[in-house]
Amino acid sequence: MSLTTDPTAVLTTSDTTATEPVGAPAFTRIAAGLALVAFPLLFTAGVATSPPQASDSTADYVASLGADPSLTALSAGLLHYSWVAFALGVLATIGLVRGRRGRVVVPVAAILTSFSAIQLSGLLLSDWFTGAVARAMPLEAAATLTEGVWADPWVTTWQLSGQFVGFVGIPLVIAALARAGVVSWWLLAAPVVGFAGFFVPVPGAIVVGMFVSSAPMILVGVRLIRRASARVRREELAAS
Repeated sequence: MSLTTDPTAVLTTSDTTATEPVGAPAFTRIAAGLALVAFPLLFTAGVATSPPQASDSTADYVASLGADPSLTALSAGLLHYSWVAFALGVLATIGLVRGRRGRVVVPVAAILTSFSAIQLSGLLLSDWFTGAVARAMPLEAAATLTEGVWADPWVTTWQLSGQFVGFVGIPLVIAALARAGVVSWWLLAAPVVGFAGFFVPVPGAIVVGMFVSSAPMILVGVRLIRRASARVRREELAAS
């Protein structure tokens, strides 16, 4: 009997098509969604465990990193992996766009902020070196060395490109997704309110503010996880 007349062969082919839609793999969306959900939690924990410093001076900053190596490593590690999670997860937001709106701005925002997050995650390595330098030489010399490194044009560019995601990147992604109709424009209020924590003279205000400013990524992550269902992927395939 030929393949075209074999009822078993026809039944198997039809069943595979119905249960395993072609498109973005469910694992990809779930992994990206979980990464975005983890980002605010890791980021806030990293901020909360940042070694306390007496002032914003370079000397006090260096001294704070050298005073408690374990705390420095914990904070730097949490912050590093928070930005790794963000860099990986934010690229998947491109797949949330369904119509014409947002087809340009969402990919641009996602790629820019992902690159910036990669830059920022790499900068965290300096915390281990700065802490080690603070313990290996006099504080004044360690501060001078640190300032010399920061003044290098390559490091300055690295810092600026990394800081972009912290101050502009998240609102940019939210605005792009709102333009595409994926989330509400009201979510832009979260970064504004969150950054106000820098100016509130209350203990813990900065930690709370950083969580509020990054919390919208949890909602975006949940949207990605929901889009991993076979039904949604079949609908996307049919609409393409």
